Amino acid sequence: MQKLTHRIYSFDEFSLDVTRESLVRGSNEIKLRPKSFGVLKYLVENGGRLVTKEELFDAIWADSSVTDDSLVKCIKDVRDALGDEAQRLIKTVPRRGYVFDPEVNENGSNGQIYSEETTGVHLVIEETETEAAPHGPPKISGMFAALKRRKLATAIAIATIVLVGGGIAFGIYLYYLRPPKSPFKSVSIIKNLTTDGNAGYVAVSPDGKYFAYTIFEGGQDSLWVRQVAVLKGVQIVKPSADAFAGVTFSPDGNYVYYVQNRVLYQTGTFGGATRKLWEEVDTNVTFSPDGKRLAFVRRGTGDGLGSRLVLASADGSGEPQILANRKPPESFTIGGCDWSPDGAIIVCSGGDNGLFGKQLPIAVRVSNGRQTPITVRTWDKVRSLDWMPDGTGFIMCANGQIWHVTYPDGAPTKIYNDLNFYRAVSLTTDSDTLVAVQEHPQINFHVLDLSKEPREDRQLTFDSIGGNISLTAAPDGKIVYSSDAGGAPDLWIMDPDGSNKKQVTNDGSDELNPMVSPDGRSVAFGVPSEGIWKVDLDGGKRRQLTAYGMFPCYSGDGNWVFYTLPRDKWSLWKVASQGGEPVRITDYPAVQPAVSPDGKLIAYMNLITPGAPKLYIVP
Repeated sequence: MQKLTHRIYSFDEFSLDVTRESLVRGSNEIKLRPKSFGVLKYLVENGGRLVTKEELFDAIWADSSVTDDSLVKCIKDVRDALGDEAQRLIKTVPRRGYVFDPEVNENGSNGQIYSEETTGVHLVIEETETEAAPHGPPKISGMFAALKRRKLATAIAIATIVLVGGGIAFGIYLYYLRPPKSPFKSVSIIKNLTTDGNAGYVAVSPDGKYFAYTIFEGGQDSLWVRQVAVLKGVQIVKPSADAFAGVTFSPDGNYVYYVQNRVLYQTGTFGGATRKLWEEVDTNVTFSPDGKRLAFVRRGTGDGLGSRLVLASADGSGEPQILANRKPPESFTIGGCDWSPDGAIIVCSGGDNGLFGKQLPIAVRVSNGRQTPITVRTWDKVRSLDWMPDGTGFIMCANGQIWHVTYPDGAPTKIYNDLNFYRAVSLTTDSDTLVAVQEHPQINFHVLDLSKEPREDRQLTFDSIGGNISLTAAPDGKIVYSSDAGGAPDLWIMDPDGSNKKQVTNDGSDELNPMVSPDGRSVAFGVPSEGIWKVDLDGGKRRQLTAYGMFPCYSGDGNWVFYTLPRDKWSLWKVASQGGEPVRITDYPAVQPAVSPDGKLIAYMNLITPGAPKLYIVP
């Protein structure tokens, strides 16, 4: 007999038997994959404190190189098993990790240890020999038995050699196929190049001596070039109301290419004559290794082809060629593109729509235009891609942070983890220097009393709530708004005078565009790539209404939620406020709907069809 001691943790309605690796609720055992069980076990054993993502990777995948997506899948498995969709048990701390919140009782703390006696299992191989007849040949059965024994021994020896050799070969195979480690072991800010807070796009020269950057000031954009070592820059493009869409140095560093009002221009690094090269350019341009060609993304023109990756000559001669396109709802985004050092691949930002949603880096082969997703993980926004000089990976901005992504395996690693946001990044040729635009959003809310003269506004928030400006009023006058003051865009509520601020949601999702129901009990909101959701104003009963969509708006009676579906031509849809099958309303773009109080009219905008944006009001 063998005594087996069980270590069991109890929490909420569950029991976690670490010895048997089983999760039990009542009398029912809940199945979990080994890695998912390991994540739950580690969180339970470290309950009540913040467990960082890096700590979980070290504990569960110590000898493996995996992406963040593996951890996300395990967390989802665990939450599904626990029925924790509202994240009551496992709380997400945005961009940091997780906290296992419920009280955990460990059996054995009071001396009561569950144990059981087990009977040992013995594996016995018995050999039966048949006696040979005296002074005669062995029996046939004995000959076959001896032959079988020899064959068995030989087979075992051969199998052992094959297994050992195969294990060594497989180990070598895994060693050479392992993802290359990120070269960005430690990244620190050497200095802030500008401090006035109005920088836009940026590009660093191939030798790292200069950087070009746009400045937005007084409602106008201008382009500047400056030496990294000095404090004063040179303006090479005068201020204009035309917005910039990208800045790039030529491979030799002698010219700056910039996109303004969808037109590509070339000018000297420190100014001079300006040449107009190409029209309908919507991102920064990237150069082929020989510098003779360039590539850029052109958004859809309504011809059904959607967005496209375009190749053109660097000197403006000839005709542009479409290398690849993505038909709606798929799209190349305005995040830009970059040509690989060997000239074989152009990496682009792409996703399920051109503005936001499930976006990821996509490899487009120059020889045939074939598109291949590089990462399994997706982000809400992927921007500013730049290859490493050896072609083993690239850097990019995604969800406001800077990432290094290995190629071709697509393992993403965050190379600088802070509470700031980054939206533009550029590497020198030797990749020793990185220049990025760091954002410090400073957006606050004000209220204006329309019944008084003069109409003076009053500021409600003073905590720089971040880059989200969506808000809505409840029937009692309270204000519900989206803010990333807690590290990620979550929903908050405050009194009409700005006091008594409370957080409604606290998770890793980006909750945007809230709309309070007419009865004031709940709020509908959009989550990029996760559709329309609904939650009570006290943070309870969170539920999903649709898989896709954004800009929710309640009907006057509160029975329906209208919303825009980017995946389907930005058309207008509605869904019952208690959930159900979505219903299409339009087959044309209808962005950010608003229903009149009497429920008879719908107002919406068309920002998608080429031309000036238009506001519509329809029955």
